[in-house]
Amino acid sequence: MANKFPDEIEKLLSEARIPLETLKPLYYEIKIGTSFPDESTRLLEANNQILNELDTAKRLILRGTADDFAVLCTTDGTFELKSAETSNTILLANQIKENKNEDENKENGCVNLQVNSIVHSKFELIRCVPKLRRIRTLLEKNPYCGQFDDDENVTKITFDDLKNEIQASDKDITNYLKKLNVVTVDGSLRMLDFDYCTKLIEYLLSLISIKEWLFEEIPIVDAASEMNSICPKNIAKQAIQQMGSVSQDGRSINLDKVAICKHYALDLLKNLEKMKLDEFMTCWSECVPDGFVVNIDQLKGLVIITDNTITYTDADLLSENVDERFKTLFSKKDVWSLDELEPFLINLTTSTNEFNSLLFTHTRSYIKNGKKFFVPKYPNTN
Repeated sequence: MANKFPDEIEKLLSEARIPLETLKPLYYEIKIGTSFPDESTRLLEANNQILNELDTAKRLILRGTADDFAVLCTTDGTFELKSAETSNTILLANQIKENKNEDENKENGCVNLQVNSIVHSKFELIRCVPKLRRIRTLLEKNPYCGQFDDDENVTKITFDDLKNEIQASDKDITNYLKKLNVVTVDGSLRMLDFDYCTKLIEYLLSLISIKEWLFEEIPIVDAASEMNSICPKNIAKQAIQQMGSVSQDGRSINLDKVAICKHYALDLLKNLEKMKLDEFMTCWSECVPDGFVVNIDQLKGLVIITDNTITYTDADLLSENVDERFKTLFSKKDVWSLDELEPFLINLTTSTNEFNSLLFTHTRSYIKNGKKFFVPKYPNTN
């Protein structure tokens, strides 16, 4: 038995030569809503990662100040929002439930829809580099220098403040705070003063020697209690936890020897900025504790080596503008290998393809003795 539709619909189907028996007894009656066009709704193109985030966290967050472009942040990702036109016009509608006609509509196979919006575009999500530089700018103005630190005039900054302002995921913000040696003091975030951090490291190393603790199992509470004379216990605990990986039970740390070596290298370079490489390596190896092995690869993205001279250059402090970044790098060194160049560019990209595109746009390469080197694509005319 053929499905029964209203006469006007059957006429249209007949003219279109569509057999009624091939169709389900369902059709839509569309009405324009009273608030049409409602422009408060936008479409967002979501991949599986975004959908999984909605399933677990039940939210997506837009971050940035009034002067920033909008970014969407998940638990561990940052995406730029870009508007793109759709190939077709899209009508956004919801079903109308009218009690007096509901039974009749069900019997006739009619669904009443009310169109509220008409959409010609959507938001696309493009993974972008998290904007973390502002955290350093905010926190380095008032570093924490110890228990006699005067914090009366210090601007209070909390993790929630950073989440409201910094265009990055919670995970990226947390990792960056650890990189900067940030601790919580009376509810606000403070970056440890570099010299004070050196003092804490040296005190901990002396405790390890005196107490005969293993580098792989340093008791956090005991060490923090012993350091109370130079640092409040709760802050010492945070500082110690940043010096290594915390055990599963949270009671001890495995000291990060590379991080300690890196700190002593920066202690040598931060005031001089540059040294003769052989002199630097000698001084560096003498600074670190016995059994700690120094290697120039530990300083990738922190130093540039040219003509047997080592220069302190922190990739984290270079311009976020790509053109300016390349200009600065090639002003410091004419020819780069890929291993040398990559650490200074990696924080500008989110993928291998994006990184390779940067190299293609701003450099040209040549092979020498089987190794690839990079020089500026366009000579600096300044």
